[in-house]
Amino acid sequence: MATTGIARQVRGVLTRQTFAAFELRDYRLLWANNFSFALVQGIERFAFSWLVIDTLAAGDIYLGLAAFTLGIPVFFFSLPAGVLADRWNRRILLIVSQVIVLAGALLAAILLWMDLMTLRVALGMALFVGTGVAVGQPVRQALIPAVVPTHRLMNAITLNTAGQTVSQMLGPGLGGIAIWVAGLEGNFALQAILMGAGLLFLIPLRIPARALTPAIAAGSALRVMAADLVEGFRFIVSSDNMRSLFILLLVTSLVINGPWVTLLPRVAQLQLDADGPAASWLFVFLGMGLTCSSLALASLRSGLRNAGGWFTCALMTSSAFAIVIGFSHSYLLTALLLSLTGLSAGVFSNLNLTLIQSYTPQPVMGRVMAIFTLIMLGGTPVGGLLGGLGAAWLGAGQWFSLCGAASVAVGAVFLLTQPKLRRMHSHPETPVASPAESGPG
Repeated sequence: MATTGIARQVRGVLTRQTFAAFELRDYRLLWANNFSFALVQGIERFAFSWLVIDTLAAGDIYLGLAAFTLGIPVFFFSLPAGVLADRWNRRILLIVSQVIVLAGALLAAILLWMDLMTLRVALGMALFVGTGVAVGQPVRQALIPAVVPTHRLMNAITLNTAGQTVSQMLGPGLGGIAIWVAGLEGNFALQAILMGAGLLFLIPLRIPARALTPAIAAGSALRVMAADLVEGFRFIVSSDNMRSLFILLLVTSLVINGPWVTLLPRVAQLQLDADGPAASWLFVFLGMGLTCSSLALASLRSGLRNAGGWFTCALMTSSAFAIVIGFSHSYLLTALLLSLTGLSAGVFSNLNLTLIQSYTPQPVMGRVMAIFTLIMLGGTPVGGLLGGLGAAWLGAGQWFSLCGAASVAVGAVFLLTQPKLRRMHSHPETPVASPAESGPG
């Protein structure tokens, strides 16, 4: 198991080091806002899936289409949002993104209560909510290095990633309870309430001042934005390690995250004979494993050597479990496998973002995080769409297993052929140099 070597480096189960970044007031506020936002994301993904396959009784192709529609705004808004994150008021961008998601969830609840929800309306609501997520996510990630000192960056990144990942896994369980108590309309109402609560954490948040570039003239806005984006892509492509991390991120989004979000409820329904609440709680078992490995990473006192190698091994391990899950017809076995999967998934998801942010200079952080968001949140719905098509062709469980096997193969290739990636430390021992043509601070 990929977490064994990591656990040996952790002194004690939970230490003060585990939560060191929480000593910073503004980080606590940002973390709480990020946690609530990710919690709503976890609830909404399951809610839209269950809306399509249960309330609207649509087929697997429409299930994949719903996941694709929820994420398609990332392709249009995440990159511009990353440029704005390097140039504009990031707090306002966060507030705008939250208001959009809040309004979408509230409107979906009202439409369900009034019995006006149709498949087309559901896809439209998914598109609207996805826009809010696409606008806010790059800003959230780029703000972490801005509110914590360098010596606490790994701890802060790990805690934030752990909180977001765990909340997205726990969200379906909480959403399942809401469905059981108040129906699917109650689920969407809960999303609106949680999103409103998250806005309260942004009111006292203080973001350190930075040097801003002069306002862009209207006629040159597109040209300047394009140049900024090219610089962000150039930074990623010019580094072998950064390029490898983003390729593996793309593989994870397409063949792991997409099928998990889209097909796991269908696998639970067809192979495990599970209802909505029981299916949603499978994500909770995954979250339990994620919590354990995430806290172990946060407890490391001096970082993690060969973090790139641990990251790749963890990706292969969790993918191998996916192969078995696709053939399982036992709820208890699937729950156990998901818990073990969470242990490995917590390692590769935390280390992926930790390595990317630790080796990215501040002048391009917003744009790099926008590209990260584009691949992570944009690749997932594409993988979900492919998952729906694959499930219609081979069956949900069989496609699930095939994706796991493909991810194991890709991970093995990178582990064997990229020695520099294997040797990457969890944070650079020397300061990261800015690009030759750095953007604004």
